[in-house]
Amino acid sequence: MTDLEFEQYITSVIKEYGENYIDEALIDNTPHKFSREFERKMDILMGKSHKKIKITPKNLLIAITAALLAVFIMAMSVSAVREAFINFFMNIFDTNTVVQSVEDMDAPLDFIDKYEITADMSDYENFDISEFISEREYTYENENCTIYFTQYIKEYYHISINTEGYDIETIYINGCEGFYVDMYNQNGKIITWDNGDYVLSILVSCDVDYKFSKNQLIDIANSVQKVE
Repeated sequence: MTDLEFEQYITSVIKEYGENYIDEALIDNTPHKFSREFERKMDILMGKSHKKIKITPKNLLIAITAALLAVFIMAMSVSAVREAFINFFMNIFDTNTVVQSVEDMDAPLDFIDKYEITADMSDYENFDISEFISEREYTYENENCTIYFTQYIKEYYHISINTEGYDIETIYINGCEGFYVDMYNQNGKIITWDNGDYVLSILVSCDVDYKFSKNQLIDIANSVQKVE
């Protein structure tokens, strides 16, 4: 089988599986609306404006299936750009970077240990905690900034970051390797690191005229500790 034939075969299998899964797993036209915090976080990561999004689960899964299919095919055809970056794999494309945790069979599959920011966050009035099978997220918000601290199960860590025109820097948090991206034209910054058991990430988004420094973000990241 040639490379082209193999690619066509894989494409057809993924499309067929995705369509069958969508039809069997979801009910058509089930309404759903993402929370404002989720929308803002995804907008920052993908470099989009903050717009309200209404979407059905079926349409969402169709979009995800198409995106995963595109990434899969691109990874086969441009595998040279897929490289290990510290404790992460990165598929680097023209406008975004898909970041995935390196496989670790010893990493926990649940939140037996829980981490929190221990720095003084009293300036942030609104506070929220969300927990899912793949991640735990703390949201801190005041009139100037929103900070998202997320603890990920490593097996599920797989995100896309808008890196068009931005540099990905290696950074160390509490002695653990990670990466930092300054999304300067969105006034957003993200630090992500692997502490051996979990992937920990802090994303900050501020008003355009408010200055939040890299060192401030590093200080908050270094304060993250296991609390349970």
